[in-house]
Amino acid sequence: MESIADPKVSQARFSSFGTSFMGPTLSFFSQNLVKSTSKNTTLFFLAREGYWLEKAYQKYLSGDASQRNSQYLLVSRAFLFKLLLSDSRSYEYSLKSNFTGSFFDLMRTRFLLSNHEIEQVFDTDITQELVYLPEDRKKIIATLTDHKTQLDNVIAPIKKPYLAYLASLGVISQSTLHLVDLGYSGTIQSLLTILLNKDTVGHYLISSRPGEHLIADNTVKMKGYLKEGVKLGDGYLPLDRSMFLESLLTAPFGQFRGIRFNGLDNKKFDFYYGRKVSSQRYFYELEQVMQGALEYCFLSGKNAIEFSANELELLLNNYLSKPNMIPRCTKHIFDIDDDVTGNGTVNALQFFGLTS
Repeated sequence: MESIADPKVSQARFSSFGTSFMGPTLSFFSQNLVKSTSKNTTLFFLAREGYWLEKAYQKYLSGDASQRNSQYLLVSRAFLFKLLLSDSRSYEYSLKSNFTGSFFDLMRTRFLLSNHEIEQVFDTDITQELVYLPEDRKKIIATLTDHKTQLDNVIAPIKKPYLAYLASLGVISQSTLHLVDLGYSGTIQSLLTILLNKDTVGHYLISSRPGEHLIADNTVKMKGYLKEGVKLGDGYLPLDRSMFLESLLTAPFGQFRGIRFNGLDNKKFDFYYGRKVSSQRYFYELEQVMQGALEYCFLSGKNAIEFSANELELLLNNYLSKPNMIPRCTKHIFDIDDDVTGNGTVNALQFFGLTS
């Protein structure tokens, strides 16, 4: 009899879990992306979750024996908060979440400014002041506005290479930018709209703000293929417990935090990332989970297997509410970082009390 500690047995368990849990979700999303966009549309998959979403989309297309263009795009909310720190149009998003602490800590944690950059721009009496969000929003905006020139100087070394990076992916040449992410409120889409002054279409599994909006004189459309018009706390389990999906749909590197031109070749780029969480430190195990999910996507495309939204919701609700549905051996890969809201690293299973 084979032992469950045997690497082959362990790998099969990870892969089987990926097939049953993530496979239907990724194939459903990919199927809807194919149906909702033209063959000539290039899709740009965003941030941490986009790493696997793009692979699933291409795997689904491979099974369907079709070809479409897509790109994985390095981006994060915090990086865009920093990039747009001198642009008042971004404050609606970057100063939205609650915060209590010093102005120094706000600049360091939410806007990714280094200690040196903070000291370069702001006086000590400003950085040591205790601030509260949303109560002090107007005061913080006034401070940022007063230091716009200094902030522009700090941002310039990353803004130029990032725009060049976007151009290298074909982002800049798009008349309308089609962006793909797991969800939910479209913050990254909105910030990219401001940065690039382009019309954008956001394709999400779940969208809290569906429909058409106007941001900085540009049209922003948001679609949710599983659910639209729900917000955190409304009782819609796939959103309220979306941390489960986010922890598995993660790139092998930490949060995207910066970019520079390569010192030897200015047509290449050096990327900088934050710390890794467990799912990234044990990425070889996460790859086993996703191997099963990607194979499911391939077979779904090949055999035209489709899930309805109701069927997928039923499946997800079972996994997200019952502790015995998720293998114990996968517990450590359910960590995500939540630095923007100041929560640090959070384990989804522990957070929702699903550990046995």
